Amino acid sequence: MNALMQSGGDTTQNAGQAAAERRRARARHYAEMLVLVRGLARRYKNLVTRISKAEMNATFIEYELFQVLKMMEECVDEGAYEVAQDFAPGLAREAQAKPQKPLRYLAESGTSSLEIKARPDGMADIRIDGGKQFTLPPTLADLVTALSIDNGLSDDAFVGWKTVKEIAEYLTRQSGRPVTKRAITQNVYRLRKQLFDRGGVNPYLVQTNRRRGVRFALRRKTSSVIKSDR
Repeated sequence: MNALMQSGGDTTQNAGQAAAERRRARARHYAEMLVLVRGLARRYKNLVTRISKAEMNATFIEYELFQVLKMMEECVDEGAYEVAQDFAPGLAREAQAKPQKPLRYLAESGTSSLEIKARPDGMADIRIDGGKQFTLPPTLADLVTALSIDNGLSDDAFVGWKTVKEIAEYLTRQSGRPVTKRAITQNVYRLRKQLFDRGGVNPYLVQTNRRRGVRFALRRKTSSVIKSDR
């Protein structure tokens, strides 16, 4: 009888030890998985950071290539003028009488009107100074809307400057999604390119200033109406 009771006690003790060992094994597995997940999260964050930097670099390269292209076109025009001097002096004098001014200089006069009309597909129809109508994707349409808001903080004839942080906070409130300062910087260059490519609009109407921020060169007059359904 005593032997039977002793055997039962040993079985219970062994079962308890086995259960404790299983708990310890699970705890070790959880700890190992936690270390792996933390490592994956850290590497994922680093990867996202590198991708964001690569995207920004690609955007800068694209914009700089755009500038180089414009300079090359101007050089070609100058070369054509020199050839015209030899073969068609009259045309050359006429071209010289109407020199082409740099885009940045032309943008200094700004624009008097900006119309932004949302479409059912999420795009937006844009018209500047009653010119050609063209479309922009929602992100860029929201950005140009933010840049053209007259916040009263201006010492010239145009709407006020906004810092990148202020624009990011405004777009975050409007969209309900977080918008980073990095995204704003990237989209400013995208907006300049799309204004030129889609609408033939001077890209330097999107003005940037290292100290003051960014704005759209919209003149502050009663005629400076922003029609937006966004």
